[in-house]
Amino acid sequence: MNKMRENIVINTIVFKDLIDTGVKQWETFKLVKSLGVSKIEIRREWIVDFQKEIEIMALEAERQGIELLYSVPIPLFSEEHLDIGNVLPCLDEAERMKMKMVKFTIGDFDAANLDEIRELKGILQNRNIIVTVENDQTMQSGKLKVLKDFLACCKEYGIPMYCTYDIGNWYWVSENPVNNASELAEYVKYIHIKDVSYENDEPVAQFLGKGIVEWQTILKLLPQNVPQGIEYPCGPEPLEVLTDAINKLIE
Repeated sequence: MNKMRENIVINTIVFKDLIDTGVKQWETFKLVKSLGVSKIEIRREWIVDFQKEIEIMALEAERQGIELLYSVPIPLFSEEHLDIGNVLPCLDEAERMKMKMVKFTIGDFDAANLDEIRELKGILQNRNIIVTVENDQTMQSGKLKVLKDFLACCKEYGIPMYCTYDIGNWYWVSENPVNNASELAEYVKYIHIKDVSYENDEPVAQFLGKGIVEWQTILKLLPQNVPQGIEYPCGPEPLEVLTDAINKLIE
């Protein structure tokens, strides 16, 4: 398999039109394999029956030879405390699906609260899983300073915490994805790919190459050997849109 293609991940949001009609995430695995891709990022918010669906996804991934990643729309910290009650079940779910990577957001983090930092270290250090935080589309968790301060704190205390760098989300917090790439590159273990255009002065996710994101420049500034996840709705003809995006990424 082409080395670049090996790094490509399909986030199931690409099949949003299908999911909205009732298709389950594991039912898209064959579609992804048909593209020559074998990494899929599962969206936790689309799981309804956790016990049943997690078991099915684990079995189907093994059957199809697919590696799963986990997109979790849950902040690590709530009211400046580590949200153990929500974070631990997500890590356990990831392990049940044999996932190598889980993505959270930071939430309400206070670097001065060393007890919370020690607790975070305690729940991560013995897991064979890469845990990342993403620059999301909120002012709380999506600004460069927030991510950099948190990741630097984790590094200082020996906490294995990394960054999912979403190249498009910076537009929602009015920051520059090119400038920020250099600032966070040392922490990046995963990249979310989307383009962005503006409608009525508001940013909206767009097909790759159809917006204003300088994605080629950004990707050159970030680590070259990490997974790159295509993460935007691809409409009613997703395979066509995805084929175009994959070709752009592996050129």
